[in-house]
Amino acid sequence: FSGYRRHGAVMQDHLWRWLPLALRRGIARQARTFTPNNNLIRKITKLFSYIDMPQDSYLASFFLWSPDNVRKSLYSKDFLAAMVDHNTLQPLLATLQDIPQDLHSLDKMLHLETRHFLADHNLNYTDKMAMAYGVEVRVPLLDRDLVSFAAQIPANMKYSGNTGKAIFKQAMEPYLPKKVIYRPKVGFGAPLRGWIKNELNDMIHTVLAPEALLNRGLFDPAAVAKFIDLNRRGKVDGAYTIFSLLCIEMWCRIFVDGENYGSLM
Repeated sequence: FSGYRRHGAVMQDHLWRWLPLALRRGIARQARTFTPNNNLIRKITKLFSYIDMPQDSYLASFFLWSPDNVRKSLYSKDFLAAMVDHNTLQPLLATLQDIPQDLHSLDKMLHLETRHFLADHNLNYTDKMAMAYGVEVRVPLLDRDLVSFAAQIPANMKYSGNTGKAIFKQAMEPYLPKKVIYRPKVGFGAPLRGWIKNELNDMIHTVLAPEALLNRGLFDPAAVAKFIDLNRRGKVDGAYTIFSLLCIEMWCRIFVDGENYGSLM
């Protein structure tokens, strides 16, 4: 039914899509030079960094966390050379090729979320965490009949004005107080920025130690160390990127090197 900030951005992209491509390229180029040091600036920068892209690439770009220039700055020379022809967005673009091209942009984004964000992220960790504690979880809004029905609802009835889940909220008005239905959206996220600087700090410096990264060959040890320091000093908003580096190295140690998970903690 929509409701994320990116859905609102897609519904409003007509406000700048009419601009000449040359001007959009200039805005995007300027936006990509920024190094966000807080969440608000990161969101604004992300919004305008890809407005020069074709529509499908623009939609897929909303699922990127780190810009290409940030990721590439952390790669080792050999890995960067190996990735020179790689398009990070390709799996998402391939998914969009399987659906009618005349669909509304919001419906295309919701399709991407169904195929990737839900399957690979939300439902994945929900299932893992629930099963770890023997809890059976059901997701009633993913009932197949309801999903099929929702897919036929026009985009402007899902996201109306500045209201996400508009038709769903209207349907609930006879059953719930309006102050509950229309309260501001609250994300369900972990306090990762604080963890990176505090609870996970020792693990980061152990797992992402220069010698470990040098042996792995994926990332530039000096660039990673500098990035971690910039994040610590509040010069960049890099917590999620650092967490990604941590996860990649831990995954490699467990599934490539055969190390025991407990030995990494």
